[in-house]
Amino acid sequence: MATLIARNLKTLKKSLLGKKFRDKNIGLVPTMGAIHNGHLALVKKSTNLSHVTIVTIFLNPIQFNNEEDLKNYPTSLKEDIKILTKNKVDLIFIPSRKEMYPENFSTYINLKKFDNILCGKKRKDHFSGVATVVLKLFSLINPKYAFFGEKDYQQLVIIKKLVKDFNLNVKVQSVKTVRDSQGLALSSRNKLLSTNQKIKATKINKILRKITLKNLKSQKAFSSFFKRKLNFYGISKIEYLEVRDNKSLELYSSKDIIGKSYRVFIAVKIGKVRLIDNFKIGK
Repeated sequence: MATLIARNLKTLKKSLLGKKFRDKNIGLVPTMGAIHNGHLALVKKSTNLSHVTIVTIFLNPIQFNNEEDLKNYPTSLKEDIKILTKNKVDLIFIPSRKEMYPENFSTYINLKKFDNILCGKKRKDHFSGVATVVLKLFSLINPKYAFFGEKDYQQLVIIKKLVKDFNLNVKVQSVKTVRDSQGLALSSRNKLLSTNQKIKATKINKILRKITLKNLKSQKAFSSFFKRKLNFYGISKIEYLEVRDNKSLELYSSKDIIGKSYRVFIAVKIGKVRLIDNFKIGK
């Protein structure tokens, strides 16, 4: 059947009540657009697990703490629709800002855990904005499954906590980070990199792949050593470079590593483009 497109809440509701979606297990893939192969990996997993797949395209303004960042975020709506239609998505939901946040909207998720570290440390209210829009999408669409990539690992942890805390009947499914042939994690923001900047960005993964628990004597020593390596390749704007527990996101401690797994988390700026990445080390 053809891919349906809903651009407002009324059309979305009508579609969900139709035969195509009624009494079906819905897989939800929330995106902000600029669709790439990372998003399509989420779509593929959804089509494998769900009866029907809905992809949302909504550039969520309340998760941006920088107006310039919001303004410069890449958009390619016509191409996105073409790609998602080709990949046989059942419905694309493309609401306007006014539809999602009507006049006098004033209800937001107030997070008490995981939001003041890593990406949340300098991006005030970022994860409150993420959690608010995701909860709203869950409420509107009532999916059986929701799919999120491990590239945004902190976001993944927060969404899982949101589902648990509110006893939501949604199964959050994670998908491993999709990378290009050089190891660069796919991101919509990659489109903003120049050719030289992209070459520089590929060094991030190559350097961090050398980190193991064996050479990780302390957080301070690790950070200092690998920052010097990043600086050598001209990557000097490092927002954070940390190792944290894979589940609790607690900072790494060399005193307590037996049987545990950790993740290296990094955020850098190359030119004006902010990039994040992470990967698992240990068990």
